[in-house]
Amino acid sequence: MLVIGFNWPNFHDNAVAAILDGKLVYASEEERYTRNKHSPYELPANALEHCFRFLKSNYGISPDHVDAYATNFDPKYYGVKSRAWHSFSQASLLKDYALRNDMASLAYSSTMRAITRSVTSRLDFALSAKLFIKEVLLHMGYAANEREIRVIPVRHHLAHAASAYYFSGFRDAAAIVVDGQGETDSTTAWSVRNGIFENVFEQSWGSLSMGYLYEYVSKYLGFSRLEGPGKAMGLAPYGKDDTKMMKRLETAIGGSDGLYKIKKSLSLPLQDRMYGGIAEYVTGLKTPIKPETSPGKLSRTACDYAHTMQSFFEAVLLSFAERIKSETGQSNLVLSGGSALNAKANMELHYSKTFSNMFVFPAANDSGGPIGAAAYAYSELGGSIKSGRLNSVYLGDSYSEEEVKASVMKSKLKSEKVGDDISGVISAIEKGLVVGFYNGRSELGPRALGNRSIVADPRNRDNWGKVNAIKGREWWRPLAPSLLDSSMKKYFVDPVNHEFMVMMFHTTKSASENAPAINHVDMTARPQTVTRKANKLWYGLIKGFESDTGEGIVVNTSFNNAGEPLVETPDQALRSFASSGLDALYLQGWLITKR
Repeated sequence: MLVIGFNWPNFHDNAVAAILDGKLVYASEEERYTRNKHSPYELPANALEHCFRFLKSNYGISPDHVDAYATNFDPKYYGVKSRAWHSFSQASLLKDYALRNDMASLAYSSTMRAITRSVTSRLDFALSAKLFIKEVLLHMGYAANEREIRVIPVRHHLAHAASAYYFSGFRDAAAIVVDGQGETDSTTAWSVRNGIFENVFEQSWGSLSMGYLYEYVSKYLGFSRLEGPGKAMGLAPYGKDDTKMMKRLETAIGGSDGLYKIKKSLSLPLQDRMYGGIAEYVTGLKTPIKPETSPGKLSRTACDYAHTMQSFFEAVLLSFAERIKSETGQSNLVLSGGSALNAKANMELHYSKTFSNMFVFPAANDSGGPIGAAAYAYSELGGSIKSGRLNSVYLGDSYSEEEVKASVMKSKLKSEKVGDDISGVISAIEKGLVVGFYNGRSELGPRALGNRSIVADPRNRDNWGKVNAIKGREWWRPLAPSLLDSSMKKYFVDPVNHEFMVMMFHTTKSASENAPAINHVDMTARPQTVTRKANKLWYGLIKGFESDTGEGIVVNTSFNNAGEPLVETPDQALRSFASSGLDALYLQGWLITKR
């Protein structure tokens, strides 16, 4: 059986995933093809085309063998006005997609008229999803009839919960989902026993959305909404709790026994403005702070406000987790939703020992929704998801030796064919060079995990600033490490092996002394543990570095220029390398340097 999941409606982090015979075989994000980070309001058309091509080339499966498609929203959970609005939005997006892809006939075709009818008659939004699939298939040269396409809508938070549960390796678990908003929910909890999901808590975004609150506070700190919470989390350790802001947060939002909500005592105009107004109230700011960009300089106010918001978020999450633990009696916890990318809060949950075991889904944001939707639909159709903990997210596209060679030759950069001999890469890192590393299938999710990475020597603290400068990042943002799974206890306090960089741990004295470039100012880091089985070449690089230096750990950050998603193709990798301050590039068997 084959089920393909995709984001519908399209807001941000749009993606496509395929579950074949109970196994997750493909997942990729639209941003990798359009080069627009987070793919805001972009149809996942390129990702769907690439998924079809992958299935054909690797399994000989054509689109007419798809048993069902699953979406990560379910219109049953929208109000009537919301359902009509989202249908109208999808109609506009389809027309925009057609015009941008030289498909002018679609923009004024019977397809668009059918979508318009679905809007005015308020039919199930599955019709517009079917028409989208049909147009992608026609664009690829396949015959398509929307009547033969089956679409299964899955509730947004259920899709998130399913993504974390099915790939956790747990038979039973509590699932917590926290984000900005699903259909109407912002926070939900589920008790899952042997694949049966019981919804034990749901909170509407109007009652309280910690995801939205963090986004809007981040906006007042000078960051964008989508990028802001991650940056604010990284800025927080430079500050301390601001007493006035904390009191305002406690005035605006109250709770007991793990349940928090916006207080009714807030004035009506503030409630009308919702989270922008609440963020203005708790920060006391009328306009956003202008971010400091000069090396060594920081806004004390921004640092303290970031610290306060992070502290408040952690307190709410931990209190809620304790309540869900008490209600469900579960010993295992799985986390998803955009707010589950808050690695510092995840660390506090880990150290609290509220649950015996934790699993955070690596694509916790909306790019993981299609995976959960597909997995849940697959199970509902009578299939069985193959059990076992997810240990790899190398689920995207790969490029052949011929394609890589053609890109290298076209670039006219200095190149040497080295195959899997990465001794030159290891030597370059040890000499203090910063190297791009590109190999195999692309990673799913926001973290580079060795196939689309930038790597440097962690022993030199100056590499922290150097790598950030090369990427055009703020100087104060921390860098993450990749390390051998056998080295975790050397560098981290009370750790568990963690393959996906979505949880922090406190660092040890050894990490502080021997790998200072990966130590944040609060003595934490967000690691990727690497095994030979998961990624042989990446493991070999770190193992070779350890053999020479005694340190089985390297700096690893995403291979991209500022404001861009991870590089996807060999051409993109070469362009990024040529336009940046990178010293060398390993490109799937080729060692590239600048003349």
